[in-house]
Amino acid sequence: MKIYFLSVSTFSDNQFDLLRALAPDADITYGVIFPHVRANFTPGEVSQALAGSGVKMIPFTLRHRFRDPRVIRTYIEIIRSIKKVNPDVIYFTNFDQLYINLLMLMVDKRKTIIAFHDVQNHSNTRFDYLTNIGKKVLLKNFQQFHTFSKLQEEILLNGYPAKTVFTIPLVLINFGRKPDVIPARAKTVFLFFGNILSYKGLDILLKAVTRLSHSTKNFTLVIAGRSEEWDQLYEPLIGDQSVVEKMIRFIHIDEIPVLFSNADYLVLPYRDTTQSGPLMIAYNYNLPVITSNAPGFHEFVKPGITGYM
Repeated sequence: MKIYFLSVSTFSDNQFDLLRALAPDADITYGVIFPHVRANFTPGEVSQALAGSGVKMIPFTLRHRFRDPRVIRTYIEIIRSIKKVNPDVIYFTNFDQLYINLLMLMVDKRKTIIAFHDVQNHSNTRFDYLTNIGKKVLLKNFQQFHTFSKLQEEILLNGYPAKTVFTIPLVLINFGRKPDVIPARAKTVFLFFGNILSYKGLDILLKAVTRLSHSTKNFTLVIAGRSEEWDQLYEPLIGDQSVVEKMIRFIHIDEIPVLFSNADYLVLPYRDTTQSGPLMIAYNYNLPVITSNAPGFHEFVKPGITGYM
């Protein structure tokens, strides 16, 4: 079976192990779209991650922002690539970009599966109106979909009851072995990991940390991830700098095993969630989690066993 697996590089971290597992039983072409900024990986890093797997990687590097019509030229190259491979299955991971979603109407819909991480946008999503148009293009015109949680399946079928939906959760996300030696910790270490966006509730966590620091300082909150609004929105909320360690930048793959191995808990104070990549990284490294009571966590967190809600 020939599979054309099309995605954006920002999702590659949760696809590497899946592709390696599928490769012995399928001829896989992995078309990877690398955004103009914040691509998370370079083509060389993706190629290295899949080395020896038999997966054929084709990079498509965007030279302009997603909203710039000039990216259409690259998207047309992608459609041509799909048709040239002539796969038995086309698997496309939606990343809410209108131009590519419109051009996907040119491929054979009968053998296409559309993967949706977020059928419904998170709260305070930027360009919410445009992303919803992009979603509707796919939802109205394709028949087969993959969601990563039962909650998202229910949302999709509520709006489009005649569609075929396969629900398969994210795989555990592995970034390499734990360090051989983990230093002893004098304090409890809480980790907040990932891109810092409004729906992830870091502001709620920082306010709680400030209150907690009034009664004890026997803990550290490590914040690791990028933010475009750190100085304006989040830095002013830190009441006690001595209990917060900041890594406000892109976190390289090699740093992730150390971060998760050195923590006692991953904290996910999300306002809403569909599924969570950091949660699957935590489970991979046997790290318990502390989450909000957002409905999206109920399916994946067992209170008192895998963490606390």
